Formats: sequence, structure tokens, C-alpha cells
Amino acid sequence: MLAGCLLASGCATGPTVVLQSMRATIDRRITEYPDGFELKPFITGLNCPTGICWDDSGNLIIAEGGMDGRDPRIIYVKPDNSIGYIYPVGTRIPIVEPGFRIYGPIGGIVACRGKIYVSHRDSHDMGVITAFDYSGDHRTVVANLPAQGDFGVTDLAIPPPPADPRLYFGVGAATNSGVVGLDNWEEGWVRQHRQACDLAYQTLSLLGFRFDAVNPESSIFSPGSLVTVPFEPFGTSDVVEIPAVDFPLQKPSAAIMSVALDGGDPRVEAWGVHDPVGLALNDFGAIYVADRGMELRGTRPIDNDPDALYQVNLPGTWLGWPDYSTSLEPIYLPKYQPPRWMVIPTGYPNIRFVIDHDTSNLKAPAPVSDLLRAEFPWQSGVGKMAFIPKSGPFHTSRYEGEVLVAMWGDRAPFSTSGRPIPSPLPGYRVVRVDTDSRPGRVMDFIYNTQGGPASMLSEGSSVGLERPIDVKFGPDGNLYILDFGQAVYKHAQLETESGTGKIFVLMPAGKPKTKP
Repeated sequence: MLAGCLLASGCATGPTVVLQSMRATIDRRITEYPDGFELKPFITGLNCPTGICWDDSGNLIIAEGGMDGRDPRIIYVKPDNSIGYIYPVGTRIPIVEPGFRIYGPIGGIVACRGKIYVSHRDSHDMGVITAFDYSGDHRTVVANLPAQGDFGVTDLAIPPPPADPRLYFGVGAATNSGVVGLDNWEEGWVRQHRQACDLAYQTLSLLGFRFDAVNPESSIFSPGSLVTVPFEPFGTSDVVEIPAVDFPLQKPSAAIMSVALDGGDPRVEAWGVHDPVGLALNDFGAIYVADRGMELRGTRPIDNDPDALYQVNLPGTWLGWPDYSTSLEPIYLPKYQPPRWMVIPTGYPNIRFVIDHDTSNLKAPAPVSDLLRAEFPWQSGVGKMAFIPKSGPFHTSRYEGEVLVAMWGDRAPFSTSGRPIPSPLPGYRVVRVDTDSRPGRVMDFIYNTQGGPASMLSEGSSVGLERPIDVKFGPDGNLYILDFGQAVYKHAQLETESGTGKIFVLMPAGKPKTKP
């Protein structure tokens, strides 16, 4: 048995740096990108990669997210293109439980002062941030973050010098729109964590909505339906006021937080944010947040909620979730209303506020011009981002002050309750955002000419973009695009194709070398 396990582990796919002579420029008939540049493959064979960064020595660090039954891995690629592993260290024998183990998904990764900071889950699905070094030694920076629901700990960011080197991170919401429902039962986490729900940063008074749902465990000994109130576990119905978390001992969900690099001095920078998958800080220390909108699913389904890019300047800012859209509009507006057949069984004919804002001392999110930097189409699947640097080949007048954002694409049919996504498909590309305009002008930067993921293309299915999830500029000034690879949703579960993750490089045309 042991020999069989070792043999099987040896057959697993692994990353491969594409030889210089094999880095063919991708034809613009397949994938479009800016004039004067060339898009080429750089690394192939990755499994569900979720983040990249560079350390002070010029090593490229790659996080394989640990999804769809796989273990997470942290890989480094040296400037000479040799590959090593930071985690796991050595060969893990599958039938032997190691002394230290991290669990996916990995949400973010960043390097600073010889350490590599990684956000992940523990064996109980609680969120953790761990600092690694190259020997495999590790130290817990933050633990016990609420990550048992829909979304866990997301991206990590550290401001550039000379700013205070704090570690910023996001924690996603436990639910789609504040109410634990049958969509979460279908995902599976409600069955594993019966008490999991969203945790509020401050005390909230509710407006008294009690949502009905079919009891998935009904029998002659249990009722046929359950009633659930917002911010409470599935089937809890007798609560009208939600207590604030005991911060910093307890942490809120749906929030942006920061700590010192050693884990001390925790702060809540913003809260009421649905799924803050991307974080970046500009040279002035302003926090930029890429947030995915609510979806058309669950007990409180929301239609047409776009993805968004925020700039957060004041600590403790409430961004409106779950009563405002990502575009900071009241969720009761007609364009956010789901089909009536979806909500009538819950006991209410439409979607309205669930929080008593006056009693809870909550003010509506600041005017759009103060917070919202860009709005992206519904189901775009915003990912991580990078500011265009002030030097190097991308420092031109047309890109001055802009930010690039990866677009992972949709999660249909789960995210739309089976409704097809309109054509052309949103996402599956890299866009640039002019943050100086209000709201920010969004322009395509790298995209497949036929739209959608490469696996759906009639031509170029093996070379085009599949699901871009991260973009970063390397020490050489080139742009590196991390592609998650092939992924589909079936019965609320993510299914992926091994070894389809890649890294592309966008570099000036005619440049002889491609090294990070």
C-alpha cells in the first residue's frame, strides 16, 4: 500500500518553466493585448494557483490554492528558473499525518523581509495567516478568523516603503447576502459547521425578517421547514439584535483588517464588504479593494449585483453589505430584485433592508465618488490586482496611475440558480482601470478575441486565457498573469482540471529575455 501511495504521488502534475526557445508569442487572432508587447507562456502545469509574488531576492513565489480535493503548495522559482517547494517540505506520505499542515483554499500570498505570508484555513476551516521561511519553518501571525462559510481569508497586501509595513487582509462573508440558506447546505459547510454564520463588527438591530426554507433533514421527528434570521445560524429564528464580535479576541466576517507583521495591533479597516478577493495599496497608503457582488442564489437572492473596486481611506468604514449593492445602491431597487418565484417561498415578495440602520447607528455608504473607483459587469469574478509601476516598460502616459485587475469569470450555474449568463461572457480577462476618473473608466487589456475561457474557444483552446486570477509586475518590469486553469461548478461544487494552471508574461516586443 505504501509503495502504491508513493508511486501515485510521483505521478502528480508539477510546474514547468517553459524553455526560452519554446515561448512562442500568442497570436492576436486568439488573444488580444496591447500594441508594442508580446504575450508568451512562462510556466505551465500548475494546480489551481491562486496567488503570486516576488521576494527581495527575485524569487517568484506561487501559491497553489488546495482546491477540489488537492493539498495546497507553495512553490518558488529562482531567477535561474530552478524550482523548489516552501510547503510542503520534503515528500509527504499520504497515510502519515504531518505535525503541521495547512488547508486550502489559499486566499493570498505576499513576501516581506525574508518571510512569505500566506492566508489559508486550518483543520476546523477557521482562517489563519502563516509566515513561512525557506527552510519550512513557520509562525502563526493571525488565527481563528471566521472562514467556515462561503468565503474565507482572501488577499494579502503590505504597503511599499517607506510606509509602516503592516499586513492587510480580507475576510469574506459567510453567506451570499446575510442569511444562511439552502445554497449553503448544498455547498456543504452548513452540515459541517452548524453554528457558522456571519459575524457583525458592531451591534445590529434587525428589522424582524424571518426567512422560511425547506428543512433538508425533515422527518416525522423534525419539522418540514426552518426559519432563519440574518446573521444567525441556519434555523435560528428568535433573535432581533445581533451582538458585535468581541474584537480583537473575535473577528468579524465580511471585513478588511490589518495587523503588524508579528500579528499585534489588530485593526478593522472596513466592514460590510461581501467578498474582498483583491487588495492593493498605492504609494500613499490608500487601500484598494476588489469586491465580488452578491449572487442570484439562496434564501435572499440578489440579481445584477456588479463587482466593484473601492478605495478605503477611513478605518472602520461600513461598505453597506448586505443592504447595499457593491455599487453602493440600496438593494431594494428594482434592478436588484430576483424573479418572484425565487423569493415567495421565503415568506417575502421582494428584497429589502434587513438591518434597522437608524437604531444600529449605521450611515449609508459614502457618496459613490468617495468610495467607488470602478464598477464591473455582473458575474465578472474580479480577482487580484496591481498598480502599473512608475518605471519600466509599462510606464507610459496612457497607463499613468492605472491599476490592472484580473477577472476570473462567472460561477454559473450555481451563482445564477441555473439562469444562463448573457453573451458575451463577462470576465475571463485582464482589465485596466483609470482610477483618476469618477467613476473609474474600465478598459480591456488582455482578453480572448472570441470571449470566454480558452477551453471554450474554437481556436487557441490550449494557449489563450482560461481564468485569470492574479496579475503582478516582476522585478524585470514585465507583467505576469496567473491563470487558475479550467474550472466549472457542478451541484455547487468546484471541479477543476489538473495541471491547467499557467503563468503568462507580457513583455515589450523583441525583448530577448523573460526572467522574473
